Amino acid sequence: MTLAVQTGSAMPKPPRLGRQRARTLEDKDLRRSHLLQAAAELFAQTDFEGVTIANMAQRAGVAKGTAYLYFSCKEAVFLELMQMELGHWESDLDQALRALPAVRPPNAVPTALARTLAARPMLGRLLVLLHGVIEPQLDLASAHAFKIFLRDLVVRLSGHLVQHIEGLTAEQAAVLVMQIHALVISVTQLASPPPVIAQVLAQDVSLQLMCVEFEPFLASTLSTLLRGTLR
Repeated sequence: MTLAVQTGSAMPKPPRLGRQRARTLEDKDLRRSHLLQAAAELFAQTDFEGVTIANMAQRAGVAKGTAYLYFSCKEAVFLELMQMELGHWESDLDQALRALPAVRPPNAVPTALARTLAARPMLGRLLVLLHGVIEPQLDLASAHAFKIFLRDLVVRLSGHLVQHIEGLTAEQAAVLVMQIHALVISVTQLASPPPVIAQVLAQDVSLQLMCVEFEPFLASTLSTLLRGTLR
């Protein structure tokens, strides 16, 4: 499994190879990029069930059997998409934190976290699928490689937070990153209810308190969480 980490919600489209055979390592990497691009485009238009290896291959301009040479199952595709999105978000967050002024309000870092996460809605949707849909289908080697990837990501993100939050220890930062992970999953679900629930909330004004907007709700919750951590 390739642990690529350079893409975003709107990935640039690489030049296509068509149905000719990918012979060089560069051609194979390009074909993998085509397939991942196709999967991301399809996922943006539908849900997890609506993305298949077959329609992903068709969109990428390759045979279905070719797609299976690169990904053993749909879950493997989504796992790699998630790693790519996480890596790109880490880069976004690092830039956002570096751009903060030396003297800043206490909620500056939570606001930066929420803003960069809100800019990548596909990442939230992928994280919602992670534990109940994607991980149960992984083989032992892929599962272990993914958890190593996540561990290293948590360590790096913790380092970013320690640099920009006065008084935060490395241990506290690691726990905070895991709490952010859990919050993104839950807030994504709250902010994107199924159609029937969205209709109910829209029709009954007494239920407006339950309407959640992702970015401000996440920023407020993270600010509260950070204050409690620093105490």
